[in-house]
Amino acid sequence: MCLKLGEAPNAFGAREDEARRLHMDILIQADGLILTEDLKDAVEEKIGRVEQYAPRAVRARVRLRKVSAHASQSQYVVRVLVELPGNDLSAEQIGPEPLLALDIVAEKIERRLRKRKTERLARRDLRNPRAKEKAQS
Repeated sequence: MCLKLGEAPNAFGAREDEARRLHMDILIQADGLILTEDLKDAVEEKIGRVEQYAPRAVRARVRLRKVSAHASQSQYVVRVLVELPGNDLSAEQIGPEPLLALDIVAEKIERRLRKRKTERLARRDLRNPRAKEKAQS
């Protein structure tokens, strides 16, 4: 553990920003293309945002695959599987560039997680008798 001068560890022995760091593992698999640092950073940034909608997410598996050797609209396939307690969530996008497909698939996952969370909160509110009383008055 490396601490800067003047920083004190918290009760768990880690700095505050490390304690708040995301806990979801992101596994990246690249087939047919070289996984550069820029591409890896982009995947971690885009898919890492998923945790704000699903804090209990265990892991995200990202597969980047080059399907065609020729430049085309369907040259790359990006598939993401987010492992959650209960049902897992997956999405796939085909595109001419891996970063473009990654952006779109990240939006798909975020949209589905927002919908899932909204539905879960609505069900929770319907089961709560106090919420029913407030809604009627």
